[in-house]
Amino acid sequence: MNILFAYNLSESDNQFVQMHILILQELGYEVTASLDEFWQPTKSYGLVVINWPDGFFGWKVNISDEEVAKLNSALARWNATETQMLTFFHDEYSHFGRGANLNQLFDLCYRRSDFLIHLGSYSKDKYTGLYTDAQHHIIYHPLYTDFQTDLDKNISRQKLGVSQDTYLVFVPGGIRKTEEIDYCLEVYRRLPVKNKQLIFQKTNFLARPQAFKNFTDLKVWVYYLLHTRRFKLRENVSFLQGFMEKDRLSAYFAASDVVILPRTDILNSGNILLAAQFGKPMIGSGSGNMGEMLRLLGQQCLSPQFMNDQIITIPENNPVEIKQAIARYANNDVIKKQWQQILTP
Repeated sequence: MNILFAYNLSESDNQFVQMHILILQELGYEVTASLDEFWQPTKSYGLVVINWPDGFFGWKVNISDEEVAKLNSALARWNATETQMLTFFHDEYSHFGRGANLNQLFDLCYRRSDFLIHLGSYSKDKYTGLYTDAQHHIIYHPLYTDFQTDLDKNISRQKLGVSQDTYLVFVPGGIRKTEEIDYCLEVYRRLPVKNKQLIFQKTNFLARPQAFKNFTDLKVWVYYLLHTRRFKLRENVSFLQGFMEKDRLSAYFAASDVVILPRTDILNSGNILLAAQFGKPMIGSGSGNMGEMLRLLGQQCLSPQFMNDQIITIPENNPVEIKQAIARYANNDVIKKQWQQILTP
C-alpha cells in the first residue's frame, strides 16, 4: 500500500511525522510526504494521513472562504476514491488562533476521515461519540531520537552558565498565551526550595522587537524590557527568545532539576515524552491526554483551576525509572502494533 502524509517535511520539524514515516517504512509500506501530492496526486494511495489541518495553508490564522472550499473539494475528491483518510487528533482546533474558517478546516478533516487517531484515552473517549462515522484508535507519540538524552547534568550547567547550587526549573516549548506563563510562574513561586531559577525556552507573546520602525515598536520594546527585567531581578526568571537548536535544548533539559509543562487547556504535549527521556521530574496541568501520561510516569498533575487548594510537592527524582517507564509506554514496537491494528485489521 502507498501511504501519503499530507505534509511537507522540514529541518525544523519536531520529528513526529518523520518518526511515523520511519515506522511505517519498517512495516513495509511505501510512504510519501507532500502537500503537492495531496492537492494534485500523481499516483494512487491507499491511505492519506493528515496531522495538522492548519498546515494546509501555511499555519496562518486568517483563512478565506475560498480556502475552506478548496480543502473541502480536495477531501471530497479523495472520499470519492477507494483511498481512506486518517487524521491525527492532536488537538480540537489550532494552537495558533481561533476563527470560524480556521476551525472549519479541522471540522472538515475530522468529519471526512475514515480513521481518527488519538494520542491517549481521554480524547478517544471524549470524541468517539461526536464523530460517529469514523473509527477511533490510539497511536502513541513516538520517542524522540535526535536529542542527546544522556548528557551530564554538571557539564550541561557549565555550558549554560548555571551554577551547581542553583535549583533550575525549565519550561520547554513556546509560551502561547498569558494563562500559560501565569501557570508556570505560580507553580515556580510555590515550589518549596531555595536558590531557584526559572527559564522559559521561548515566549511567543512576549517577543523582543527586531527593529524600531515606528512608535509601536518602541512601546513593545519598553514593555518587553521592563517586563523581563522585573522578573529577572525580583524572582530570577528568564525569558529566552527565538529558535533553539536541539543540542542547546538538550543541555537545558539535562541541566534542569524539574520541568514545568506550560500547556493548560490542550490535549497533548510532546514535551512530556522529551522530559521523560531525560529522566526529569515534571509538573503539569494534566489537561486532556497529558494527565494519563503524567500519572503513568508518577508525576504531579496540578490543575490551574484548583492550584490554590493543592500542595505542590516536587516529584521524586528517579531518572532511571522515568526513562524506563516512557520507553515501555511508547517504543516503536508498541506503535507498530497500533498501526497494524488499523492497516491490517
